[in-house]
Amino acid sequence: MTMVEEQGHLERGDDVLVGHDELGNRLSSAIDGYGVPGAQLGVVAPDSAGRLRYDEVCAGVTNMSIGYPVRDDTLFQIGSISKIWTTVLAMQLVDEGRLSLDAKVHDLLPEFSIRDSPENTAGCTVRQLMNHTSGIEGDAFPDLGRGDDCVERYVRYIGGFPARTPLGGPLSYSNGAFVVLGRIVERLRGMTWDQALQERIVRPAGLRRTWTLPEDVIRFSSALGHVRAIPADRPVFPAPVKPSPVWQLPRCSGPCGSVSASVGDLLAFASLFLAGGVAPNGVRLLSEEACRAMTTETVSLRDQGVENVGWGLGWQLPNWGDEPAYGHGGATEGQRAKIVVFPSRRVIMAVLANSQAGSEMAADLVSSLAKDVGIGAPVGLHVSDEPVDTEEARRVAGTYSRFETEFRMIPGGKSGLTGVFEPDPDDGDAGVRVTVPVRPTREGFFAVRFPRDREATELAFIDGPLGVMYAAMGHRVTPRVSVDTRIPNAV
Repeated sequence: MTMVEEQGHLERGDDVLVGHDELGNRLSSAIDGYGVPGAQLGVVAPDSAGRLRYDEVCAGVTNMSIGYPVRDDTLFQIGSISKIWTTVLAMQLVDEGRLSLDAKVHDLLPEFSIRDSPENTAGCTVRQLMNHTSGIEGDAFPDLGRGDDCVERYVRYIGGFPARTPLGGPLSYSNGAFVVLGRIVERLRGMTWDQALQERIVRPAGLRRTWTLPEDVIRFSSALGHVRAIPADRPVFPAPVKPSPVWQLPRCSGPCGSVSASVGDLLAFASLFLAGGVAPNGVRLLSEEACRAMTTETVSLRDQGVENVGWGLGWQLPNWGDEPAYGHGGATEGQRAKIVVFPSRRVIMAVLANSQAGSEMAADLVSSLAKDVGIGAPVGLHVSDEPVDTEEARRVAGTYSRFETEFRMIPGGKSGLTGVFEPDPDDGDAGVRVTVPVRPTREGFFAVRFPRDREATELAFIDGPLGVMYAAMGHRVTPRVSVDTRIPNAV
């Protein structure tokens, strides 16, 4: 099999953006600096004749227990970037006239409901599934078995949760919404989501390293995730890691996060958005109109900070100042992924990594490459040295809670506002209560730097409908449930 065939007919170029050797050196340095066992880095850019070329490098090992090297064709879990694939499956149905973005989900799936939320149940549209304004609970990952009916069963399961937000927003990232979207694809196609992905995207595009089921992935070189091996409150960089005890999310979560792919296949898939819906092998997968709809802002994130502009359909719109961009991140069982597309320059950058520190590493690599080729840096937060205003600290104080997440904002401390975060289930046995100062940013928001991270995380407080205050962090909003500001025991 030739390299061209393997990568969906994207041709390789040895000097795409930067030299091939330099690209490899950057990745090797990055995995050492962030303590990531293994990773792939890939870029797409036009050559002097305007033809899209790609380059990719790899470094490290797939599993630190066995030391097998990462190869160019190694499969990594791309996590939530899978949502773009599910959106494409749905937009193909829109192109065919079989689905409308304004169709009511309940009309398509009569079993769909949201507990104690008649408005969300009756009014939720396909568009709102795609741009995270449905209010559907976002972070529940039940194991509903391996049967072909597991996605269908998930729709009933997620209906047992109350709405996280009112219908229409504020935007709150929802994995659950994309499983529901995947079920709509199943219902209209008469096949499982896994089958639809293969028959409607993977095979037509000529991709050879994109799979969803473990029995398929295991036939190839594949990465195992790695998780933090020390408590999350210890500021050690790079932190030691250990192999994840779990390889993949449950099958029912497939439409929101279970695609495994090589970076070459991921680049080939994303490049169809630079070609008006045509895959690198010349096969049209989407209309130009659908591509524009997916990459055009449908809802703003400007009230949640400066790092993101908003959301299209599936695609996130990161803030690169005057440089148009769309992209997405991915996080699954000890694996991390990131992809950013710069459409006006016809450039794509992607990183796949097999440990939790891969998120910060990927952001660093993409930022560095973008600056080197004249794209510039993404707009970032600037943490102020000034304390939080006393009245503002009192205004946002209280307990914020949603499914498996709880934290308190307490006036006082060296920054004027202190955050007490209960253990994050994603941290597994490394999860502990973390107490950190909350600092203002020069942009008018807030920031916290968790001990496990090198960079600060943006935090915003939103006055929502019906007098509810929400804390927004990581695209997710958490409602305030109490204004109790007492310091919990053992802080």
